[in-house]
Amino acid sequence: MTVRSRKRLTGLAAAASGALLLGVLPTPAWNASAAPRPATGSAARPPAGQAGPWDDAGYRPRPGRWQPYVLAPTGHDVDPVSVLSTDPRGGEIKGDAKAVLGRTGHPVRLVSDGDRTKSPLITLDFGKNVGGKIRVHVAGASAAPPELHVCFSESRRYAAVQPQDNDGEAAHAPGCDTANIWNGYPGTAYTYDSDSHTLELDPAKLPATLTDAQLRGGFRYATLFLDGPGWVDIGAVSLDFDAVPKQADPAAYKGWFLSSDNELNKIWYAGAYTVQLNTWMSDTAKSWPYEPGEADHADDQVPHADPGEEVIFDGGKRDRIVWQGDLAVQAPVTYLSTNDVPAVDNSLSSLAAQQLDDGYVPAASLVGPHNQDELRTYGEYVTWFVHNHYTHWLYTGDRAYLDKWWPQLTRATAWLEKVRGADPKGLIAFQDSGSCGHYGYSDCGHETYVNALYTRNLGEMAELAGARGAAADAAGYAARGAEVKKAVNEQLWDEKAGAYRLSREIADAYPQDANATAVLAGIADGDRARRAMDYLRHNSWGPYGAMTVSPGTPNASIKPSYEPLPSGFEADARLTAAGPSGGEQQSALELMRTFWGYQLAQDPGGTFWEKADPEGQPGIKQFTSLAHGWASGPTVTLTNQVLGVRPTGPGFSAYSVVPHPGGLSWAQGSVPTPHGDIAVSWRARAGGFVLDATAPKGTSGRLAVPTGGKKVRVELDGKTVWDGSRAVGGAKATTDGGQVYVDGVASGHHVLRAHTR
Repeated sequence: MTVRSRKRLTGLAAAASGALLLGVLPTPAWNASAAPRPATGSAARPPAGQAGPWDDAGYRPRPGRWQPYVLAPTGHDVDPVSVLSTDPRGGEIKGDAKAVLGRTGHPVRLVSDGDRTKSPLITLDFGKNVGGKIRVHVAGASAAPPELHVCFSESRRYAAVQPQDNDGEAAHAPGCDTANIWNGYPGTAYTYDSDSHTLELDPAKLPATLTDAQLRGGFRYATLFLDGPGWVDIGAVSLDFDAVPKQADPAAYKGWFLSSDNELNKIWYAGAYTVQLNTWMSDTAKSWPYEPGEADHADDQVPHADPGEEVIFDGGKRDRIVWQGDLAVQAPVTYLSTNDVPAVDNSLSSLAAQQLDDGYVPAASLVGPHNQDELRTYGEYVTWFVHNHYTHWLYTGDRAYLDKWWPQLTRATAWLEKVRGADPKGLIAFQDSGSCGHYGYSDCGHETYVNALYTRNLGEMAELAGARGAAADAAGYAARGAEVKKAVNEQLWDEKAGAYRLSREIADAYPQDANATAVLAGIADGDRARRAMDYLRHNSWGPYGAMTVSPGTPNASIKPSYEPLPSGFEADARLTAAGPSGGEQQSALELMRTFWGYQLAQDPGGTFWEKADPEGQPGIKQFTSLAHGWASGPTVTLTNQVLGVRPTGPGFSAYSVVPHPGGLSWAQGSVPTPHGDIAVSWRARAGGFVLDATAPKGTSGRLAVPTGGKKVRVELDGKTVWDGSRAVGGAKATTDGGQVYVDGVASGHHVLRAHTR
């Protein structure tokens, strides 16, 4: 997660500027020389030599062929795919630089006559963002060898080469971007090398393959350079891919998605891969700030986490700690793709164990002085703590896990209610609690966004309390939720604008997060939901997607930018608010193609960014994480809303399949559940719509077919259940005008078919 509205950085973040990223190079397949892996689902990768969706602009999706979209490697030994560039600078490069790819029989010699500012450079391209420990085969070196360094960058744009790059980083760490605060944060001079890694050379023990002692969590490009006079003979370079260490084959997904739209498919898999690049062992966190002169390292233990299990960090490059808000996206992405539930459990548990005596829950892992200083900064994130445990319950049905952390959930909700109770008008504001920090801006007012999140929490707590048999508590939570919903609509809805205000204090701003979360929390019903989405579409959309606030907003505490977290909320809210019109659904898919599709067309490609500025470039320049899990919301939305599969009871004991085609002709996928996989496919035809669903024993489902606003006859397994006006044959069929629903569908295989009259 980004360094948010921190006082020391507010001015620096505003200074971020520069040119658009360079376009991404064509991406070769992983380990092209390796033997092909067997199929792990209904289809295998394309045979060698055949283009796939990531390198063929004209690629057309085919039902069943989802594996070609997977970006993760098939194992943990990864090779670079090309030599991006060589530059002798003040030294020499003797021999063929392709030796670093293991493609020649002879090493390449790097010769330096001085310090790192004159060293020759060889930059390798791994084809896409990766992470782990670099291995370099050194065949020999001069008797008094120079130091051998490796620099890392997620993009070509921010790989410091010219003296002015990255506030002076090129003089200290040529080829690196910036991963460590406070040295070289945009607008701050880079005064020492805190980013390159040194491979220790012992001439008496050569030839040898040297493995980096420290991992680097996010990079596409690796640059070799020397410091000091002498020479080093370099052979093959490779990588121990240390992300998702518990997954023997990171490409063997448990869940998948596929549709008739090639770009949406790539977005789904880029989101899944981004979260994989954030998943590491819990003893690989970063402790900040570094002391002056301290080299890069990621070897701290996340407090309260099981050291033998993974956690999900906010980003592979940085911060490399667990954040509540990021997990709100990363956890469901994980459930739907790799189903790495232990990593989610360990992450949520580590944060829950940090709860303070008054019920407040810190937003992030308390690793190092920087995070300790922000102990009480983010009141918003207490709402995400509650939401994350509710989501865990829905996807896993783990009653023991819920019971273990139930006391923490009740205390966290009580803390939020105490804050709300201080306002005679019944809305939360974090001014007096000293917890005004926010995912993207600082505001201490009575916000729509925060109160919408709390409204949702109260509904979630009501459901969880009911599941635990505490009916009175459930009723109390539900009643409070109704109170907050009423207060938001009465105090923060602007009828003239047709949108929700930022807060009572800032009444002339109508931000993306306020309006999207009001829809998702059920505060904006019917017409208000559609008007709120229309407001954002007509006022806040820019060339690269949806902005945080309209560019014409006066006196707002937030400035227009592209934030992936609320943009994910908006895409989801658009489908939630959509009526029978296909155009309303298409706006959500348009947003995905515009914002997330744009990122895939930029360097590094295949992973999603932490943020972007109004010019469409990384929002905090060289410090921006370009593989940041909170940006992966479309992976969830495409499965939950477009394919239509989502849990409605604990552990998918109850589920729904409610497709939102949005103009797609077909979609299919598989969702892992504790009972087994739910397999779904649908096809939109001129004469109707066909949904095919198979669910395991122990589940009960709601199936639906969209009507497109037309009168349709619906059959379940060949028998009419809806005659166009009402249910027939005793079926539990209903309609809201946009869908015809059939409830109580038993496990097994079923076909629901709509016939347009």
